[in-house]
Amino acid sequence: MAKKKNEIGEIGEKVFNLAISRDLIFRASPLGEKWPTSDFYVELVGPKEHFYFIVQVKSTNEGINGANKLRINIPKDKLHKLNEYYCPTYIAGVDIKTEIVYLFPINTKRHKGVSGIPISYELDSSKRKKLFDDVKSFWTGTNVKAYKSKFKHKL
Repeated sequence: MAKKKNEIGEIGEKVFNLAISRDLIFRASPLGEKWPTSDFYVELVGPKEHFYFIVQVKSTNEGINGANKLRINIPKDKLHKLNEYYCPTYIAGVDIKTEIVYLFPINTKRHKGVSGIPISYELDSSKRKKLFDDVKSFWTGTNVKAYKSKFKHKL
């Protein structure tokens, strides 16, 4: 059973990488098995600054439930760890039968886990454009440049 679960996960990561890269506005880099909380570091292509976000991929072959949600299960402790990154973070739910990706933002400390991602979160072309704009807005809305230039290192 573990082997089948690993294969489903590997397929899901490949489907996600293809889906996020389709419009050539994102560059996704897999982080490998050593990263327990995150699977991909994704940069925006185009802006001269390096805007990015983190994604954890959850894959399933169980499809959509009666409430129109992709059946995935993520405990709250994993969501809390993902939310600890100081950048935009997302769960990508991948239906490996249809090869459809659903992207769910993790931007608050949730009181319970996630048992499904609404199909309205399908990562199609229009959602990828909105994602690009959201991530760019996040980084341009922060004062990282001022912080970095005033950072006092001890090296």
